[in-house]
Amino acid sequence: MKFLLTALNAKYIHSNPAIYSLRAYCIQEQPELKQQIELAEYTINQTKGWILSDIYRRKPDVIGFSCYIWNWDMIRELVCELAKVRPDLPIWLGGPEVSYNPEEILKQMPFLSGIMVGEGEETFLELMKFYSDEADSAKDGREA
Repeated sequence: MKFLLTALNAKYIHSNPAIYSLRAYCIQEQPELKQQIELAEYTINQTKGWILSDIYRRKPDVIGFSCYIWNWDMIRELVCELAKVRPDLPIWLGGPEVSYNPEEILKQMPFLSGIMVGEGEETFLELMKFYSDEADSAKDGREA
């Protein structure tokens, strides 16, 4: 199982500490999750097509986007396109731009799997456990 944590930064020299914090917390709590969490950072200056193709090539089983005021418009467009290309892909959002009004965003984008609200480390760990357990159950079912 691969969970892709995705950031869309304002500039190439910027970094998104949120996705690193989420990954670090999970690894601290459950080191075996290290191989299941991949990070991807892009900028708002890259084309949506390039970003979508890079995400597609990475073949995530689940994806999460870190949403802020400077990237929200582009993320909204990206997730709408991603849902068309990979309708089976669970898409999660988090960050200040989506956590204040999650119900409205979920109504506007019913293809989303959910929105993480508040401090995300514990919530993300629970989400990782859920998808890891689900992947393990599916694997066990195929082997039977």
